[in-house]
Amino acid sequence: LLEDKSLIPSSLLSLPHHSQEKFECFDCHKAYYTFSGLAKHKQLHCEWQCHRYFNCKYCDKEYVSLGALKMHIRTHTLPCVCKLCGKAFSRPWLLQGHIRTHTGEKPFSCPHCSRAFADRSNLRAHLQTHSDVKKYQCKSCSKTFSRISLLSKHEEAGCCPLS
Repeated sequence: LLEDKSLIPSSLLSLPHHSQEKFECFDCHKAYYTFSGLAKHKQLHCEWQCHRYFNCKYCDKEYVSLGALKMHIRTHTLPCVCKLCGKAFSRPWLLQGHIRTHTGEKPFSCPHCSRAFADRSNLRAHLQTHSDVKKYQCKSCSKTFSRISLLSKHEEAGCCPLS
């Protein structure tokens, strides 16, 4: 497993093969009689099972990568602040979308009709209304809809099937 013996401290190489000395994994504290047994464990098992967690200081969430923790911490610190109203956001793109509520800018236009939207996700949802696939059906009148929200709105408006 470890071809390069120079990576192993010389003090460990001199130990008898079945020494009573134990080599302990710092992550999971499993003990091995040989350094090579510990090395094999680290390489094959502990790399996946004994990873360290990074804990959020604001809540009890934990993450396996420091990058993921840093992204999460932004939800607590809200570093992106609107200069017009003071509302804070975790991501610059969320702030940018919010600023459009002040400016009225709607840069995302539907290629099928004249409607425009402030963010791409609302345009994407709208585009489904132009789709031939209408997979949501009213149980009362059998009218079909491309989005569940449109079906819900239809039902809340009081669908009355023709008798």
